[in-house]
Formats: sequence, C-alpha cells, structure tokens
Amino acid sequence: MLPERMRIAFVGGFAFSPKGTIQARAYPLATELVSLGHEVTIFLTPYDNPGDSGRVWAASGVRISNLKTGSTALSYPRLLARLWRALEDYRPELIHIFKPKGFSGAVGSYHVLKGDRALVVDCDDWEGWGGWNDVKPYPWVLKEFIDRQERWLMRRASALTVASRALRLRVVEVRGNSDGVYYVPNGISSTASWSMDDDIRKQSPAEIRRKFDLPAGPIILYSGHFEAAEDAIFFCKAAVGAAEKNAATMVFVGEGPDKTRVREFFAQRQTARVRFLPRLGHAQFLQIVHASDIAAFPYPNDPVHRSKCSARVIDYMRMGKPVITSAVGQNLEYLQDNTSGLLIRPNDEKAFSEGLDLLLRSPKLRLRLGNAARKRIERVFNWSGEPLKQCLAAYQQARRYAA
Repeated sequence: MLPERMRIAFVGGFAFSPKGTIQARAYPLATELVSLGHEVTIFLTPYDNPGDSGRVWAASGVRISNLKTGSTALSYPRLLARLWRALEDYRPELIHIFKPKGFSGAVGSYHVLKGDRALVVDCDDWEGWGGWNDVKPYPWVLKEFIDRQERWLMRRASALTVASRALRLRVVEVRGNSDGVYYVPNGISSTASWSMDDDIRKQSPAEIRRKFDLPAGPIILYSGHFEAAEDAIFFCKAAVGAAEKNAATMVFVGEGPDKTRVREFFAQRQTARVRFLPRLGHAQFLQIVHASDIAAFPYPNDPVHRSKCSARVIDYMRMGKPVITSAVGQNLEYLQDNTSGLLIRPNDEKAFSEGLDLLLRSPKLRLRLGNAARKRIERVFNWSGEPLKQCLAAYQQARRYAA
C-alpha cells in the first residue's frame, strides 16, 4: 500500500510549453495525485522556453519549478547539475521522469546507477531508432545515444507508465516481460484549473472568429507541429476538394518546417479558402477549436503515429467537436467510428475527402459525433479513473522494489 501522503518529484526534460508532454500529461496527473493528499513538484529544464528560466509557480496545488537555464548549449551541463541538486534538496520519496531521454533521461539513469529503485519512467513517444530518431534531424551520434538511453531505462526502471497500447507492446518487447509496465493513456482532468472548458464554451464562436479574423461559414481546423513526419500535405490534398465544394475555410494552427510546403500548395489553389495562425497558447487554441466546425487530423501509418497519444485529439473531443482522423494506433482507443468520430483508412486521400465532405454536408452528424466524443472522453479517459489507478500501481511496484 502507498502511504497517504508522499512527496513526489516529476521531472521533465523541457519547458511546461510549447511541448505538450508536461501541460497535457504530467500536470493533470499531478493534480489528481494532489487531490489524494500527495505533494507533487514538477521540476523542469526550460532550455526550449528561456522565458520560464527560474520561474516558480503553483496551480491546483502543484508546484512547478523551472531551473535557471542559459541561452546556449554550453549552459546545459550546469542546468543538469542544478536539476540534480534541486532533486537532492527536495528529497522525494518517489521520482517520476517524463521521457527517457535528454535531461529527464539523465536523471533517470543517474538514480538507477545509484541504486535508487523508487523511480518510474514515463514513455509517451517512441524516441529511438524506428521512431522519432528516423524523423528528427539530430546528428547520428546523438540519435544513437537517445536510442541506447531509452532502451537502457526501459530495461532497468522498476516501473514504467506508457501512453499508448503500441508503446506498451514495444516496452514489453525491449524489457523482455510485462512486469512493471502500466498503460496510462492521456485524458482530461476535472482538477486542472487551467482547462477553462466551461468558460470557453460560454463564448460566442462568432466573437472568437472576429477576434482571430476568421470568416463566417464552415471551418475545418488542422493543428500540427508541421514536421515532415506528420505529412500535412496529405491533409491538404485530401481536404481541398471537399472544402471548395462546400465553401469551407481550412484553418492551419502551428509552426514548423513543413508549413512552407503547405503555403506553397495553396499558392497554386487560388480558389481555396485558407487561414494560417501561429502556434497559440492552450487557452487560445481551445477558443479556435470551439469556433471551428470540424477537427481534422490524419495520421500516417508508421511507428511514430501508432505509438503516440495525441493531446490534440483529446482537446477536440473535450470541446465537443467532430473529429475525422486515421484508423491508426491510439485513435482506435479514443474514437468509435461513426459513433464518436470518423476513422478513415490510413493513406487513403479519397476516403478522407469523402468523410470530410459528409461532415460538411451534415450539421446533424457533426453535432451527434461531437456530443458523443465529449461524453466518451469524460467518461472513459478521465485522469481520476483507470489512468490514475494504473499510475498508483506503478508507484506501488517502484516502492516495493525500493524497500
């Protein structure tokens, strides 16, 4: 049994935002643990968001501590040393690291080598070879290190939490058995004060559209990191015909190297209605979701996307929007085809276009799917339910090994 009150350290290898792992996964989980009486501090290394350097704040009872970081990679060793010292001073009874690579992976490796077994490793992406290593433009030496670090921690951690079914299969394969591997999918949290769902739903979609200079008429929302792995051009090709046929506007939210290709694609389609927005804060992003009619997010059928557990799909569902996406990986867990969303065969432009056209032509279908999506995410994928139970089971296993 776990004690009624534990001091738990969450460790992230980057900032609270703009990446989604901390704000969409670690933080809502931490709020649920605090509601049970535990103390949780999230330690972050915000090299990717220097504005958070040294900042400390609290939300819903969770303390978020950002270590001071410099402006160049030369400051990283000092940043890592600060992280180690901060954890030593905090004296946690359990450490939960989020992502087995980078700064958090280094913390995990350090504590395993020290013999500290009260350590849980969280995997929400396939990081090494076969996964993001095949996509990211890192030097080969760094990719090899990431792969070795990820596998080493998978094998040696007392317990692991994983965000998707596909990741669970991979971790079990690398580990050699299923002992200590716990399925903890992303979800929604009623305790996370930043969600602001009800306040956003009270806002007029027309007012939000005016605020962001968006037109009247149907809006199809596509949000992404615009990396080559996402294949945003597939969406462009699949969506443009249905959008033009139904006088709909495609709204693209986010930044990334592939966004230039998207702009070039539509430069050749002068009749297409398109708007481009930058990466937005979470509250603003939810406003755009609320003001849109359809959320579209096709997946390539590859190990990266079969393994991921998209926070964006969850945001679309929680805001009651009809989601059209690919029948790949975790999407099959979250959505039920033609009941709470539309699941399309992967890599099938024609089928995706037809599904999008069907949604655009049928407001009743959009309303039915959106309402069902919201009910499903609230009922089945709430952090306070099975995900929290599985996380606590992982903690019990880690403490049992540490005893």
